[in-house]
Amino acid sequence: MNIQTQIKKICDSLQIKDDRFIEIERKRKLRLEDFKELRGFLIKHSSSHEKKVSFFDQYLDTKDMSIAKKGASLRIRYKQDGAKVYIQYKGPGFLHKGILFRSEFNSGKLPDVVLKASHKRFVHFNEKNLRAIMFNHLPQEMSEAMKTHLGPKILSKISVGNLICIYQKEKFIINRSKIMLEPSIDKICSFYVRGECIYPMATFSEYENEIKAENNSLEKKLNNLDHLVKFDKAVISKFGLPAESKDKYQRCLSFFI
Repeated sequence: MNIQTQIKKICDSLQIKDDRFIEIERKRKLRLEDFKELRGFLIKHSSSHEKKVSFFDQYLDTKDMSIAKKGASLRIRYKQDGAKVYIQYKGPGFLHKGILFRSEFNSGKLPDVVLKASHKRFVHFNEKNLRAIMFNHLPQEMSEAMKTHLGPKILSKISVGNLICIYQKEKFIINRSKIMLEPSIDKICSFYVRGECIYPMATFSEYENEIKAENNSLEKKLNNLDHLVKFDKAVISKFGLPAESKDKYQRCLSFFI
């Protein structure tokens, strides 16, 4: 199978038109007791330690969790103490030889969308409803993918954001001739918000490794997947990290439902 046939097959499977919005990564479960040692390993073997950041996500869904049932996720990400807020959508993906393929879309920083405290929910918007925000602020490619994957009926019912995740993420950069690997280690604390109560759900760690290329070229990523596999083989051999098939949203829900 030639590379263009592979690209078309992946796009068809993910139900998107533009292959620039496809991410490729491997995910592994990380024991909290291995976090420090793995961090030292990545510092030693990476080209640079890019950054250590903290932020939190609020996952949006319908009352009957239709987005989760579709295998997708929609979240509002709060960075820089709320100075940078954007919406991120990840469509349903698939695993191939332990590598996750899925679509990813980002609204970019949302202008004049201020979030405020509420006694009914954790946060609420200063616009009339979520549909208005998604209609006015999302890029066309993102809106089209959500309509294709979820359908207008589900989109019209998005009304809750009860799942909150607080992150501590460290990213590392590994440069190769045509691509870049971006391994990261995450600590996640998740909470379920109902009314005025906040319920702890789970605390866990993950190791991720995403392959990136100039202009987000899927062709370059596919032609250089061996770099991702080879590096992760060394990590898994040393730390014995179990495979993780769920994304963070699905994993958090699995502790609660």
